[in-house]
Amino acid sequence: MKLLVITQSRNRAGRTVQVKKEVNADWIRVGRAASSEVLLADPRVALNQGLILDRDGPVYTEGEVGNLTSTTKRAVRSVRLKPGSAVDVGPYKITVLDTPEGYSGAITVELVRPREDVAPEFMSRANKLTLRSLHLPKRLVALALFAVVAVVFFLLPSGRVLDLPWKGEQSIAMASDRFWNPGPVMLAHQPIELKCEACHEVAFVQVRDESCLECHQKIGHHVGQDMKPAALFQGTRCAECHRDHKGVKTTHRDDDRFCVDCHKDVRGRANGAQSQNVSDFEKDHPAFRLSIPVDKGVKRVRMGSGPIEESSNLVFPHEVHLDPKGVRHPDKDKVKLDCAACHKPDASKRTFEPVTMQKHCQECHRLEFEPAVTKRQVPHGLPGDAITVVNEFYANLALNGVKDSFEKAFGVPGEGLLRRVGQPSEAQRQNALALAGKKASQVSEELFEVRVCRACHAILKEDGPDGKPVWNVAKIRANNIWMPHARFDHKSHSQSKCADCHDVAKSKRSQDVAMPKIESCRECHAGSQPSEKKITSNCLLCHGFHEQQHPWDPGFKPKGKTRVAQGASGDR
Repeated sequence: MKLLVITQSRNRAGRTVQVKKEVNADWIRVGRAASSEVLLADPRVALNQGLILDRDGPVYTEGEVGNLTSTTKRAVRSVRLKPGSAVDVGPYKITVLDTPEGYSGAITVELVRPREDVAPEFMSRANKLTLRSLHLPKRLVALALFAVVAVVFFLLPSGRVLDLPWKGEQSIAMASDRFWNPGPVMLAHQPIELKCEACHEVAFVQVRDESCLECHQKIGHHVGQDMKPAALFQGTRCAECHRDHKGVKTTHRDDDRFCVDCHKDVRGRANGAQSQNVSDFEKDHPAFRLSIPVDKGVKRVRMGSGPIEESSNLVFPHEVHLDPKGVRHPDKDKVKLDCAACHKPDASKRTFEPVTMQKHCQECHRLEFEPAVTKRQVPHGLPGDAITVVNEFYANLALNGVKDSFEKAFGVPGEGLLRRVGQPSEAQRQNALALAGKKASQVSEELFEVRVCRACHAILKEDGPDGKPVWNVAKIRANNIWMPHARFDHKSHSQSKCADCHDVAKSKRSQDVAMPKIESCRECHAGSQPSEKKITSNCLLCHGFHEQQHPWDPGFKPKGKTRVAQGASGDR
């Protein structure tokens, strides 16, 4: 963020004097501390009074009064700095000007309530205590203070990185942390919080990428190898985007400008990129791309470019299963189904368990092949296993079946061959097995082509080497994750009905794709700028950064497996 700060004051003649300063930083500190970019030198202002952040324009956020370490742990006031508005910060007035070209904003700072007007008795007491009243020469005091600052704030802390006698002193190490540490490290780095040299390997040199890769050697690229990430991010250090000592939660920036810097002209940065330009979810975001399984791998199709169909090799009409009158059940009256009958949340509650025959379908779609005789079902899976069960059942029935079962199954009077009086001849045995084989072939053909398998599956029939038909079930290509590169949490949307996003009640084909379009998401989600009755949604709400398929440097070897962890617990 680039902010123009104009400090206004009046000289003895009553004329306005302006001092202009350009501040370029991710956040701008406001307060009495000498490190503040907007310095308000008045005892009535806290050391760290507030911050000016860039949230699609400058925003002033004020922290808990009296908190001397951070003003962002608990925000008590947040004001968007629009041109023409003004904010009172103690005795100062900050007025927002029209944004000049090349800047993110511009403000004027003016002391409107001088101390003399508020507490004259305080000023009179303060003026009595001076170096002159104490008979101390200014030069001598300045040199003494400079020596104290040099020893306490530089010489002692530098012992941690320089070979000085007090390098290993624990008390001095703790003191130096207080002097030099700009803030708490993130949670994942807290076990090595006191091992500064784990990241800051070279004294007075910024943290290098090699130090990060000691622990993060398997981190992924942001883009695929074909985009040549080494050249794309050449000259960019890890720590330029991942800044520690800025809070305990994370090290990455969360503002959209961080992403938009590249993605507003993504092909200008990477010629082979397949993604389109984007700057804001609500105003300028391309239609979603869906990942659809095909014969070889997965193809990605952008919504809005034409009809999108899924070839799952299943026969599944949602319209039939979601009929408000109910669907038939083998043992009950009609049963009314809803989405939750088949789509069960997994342990994470973010997505759903895969739909399986055993858990979700077989209660209604039973695989019985001779219901008049037995409740036995063929196994669901390989066609050969189902045919074997059918052949074995009818062969056993032809040999050992009782009269009732034999007649119901084969439709002719009699009973199993081995139940008849006398020793059967070989011809009788072959006739019985031929009867069983003919019946098994009829039932198998009916199973695959008429009433059971074909009801849900695409069936391929071929002639086997022995002339008998061979049935193959087309491989199921069920899709459970349509946008694998996006983050979506169903648990966070549990207050919405499934049909709000997935309109399948009238779908008659399994080829229909019922994924919501971007317009549906925009009904509830705004972009990075707050919008009334909508959820402010920045890039990182739905997108990650590193691509796990492309490790940064698979051949990278850490200097030592325990180098970073050594002494971490002891230093505590």
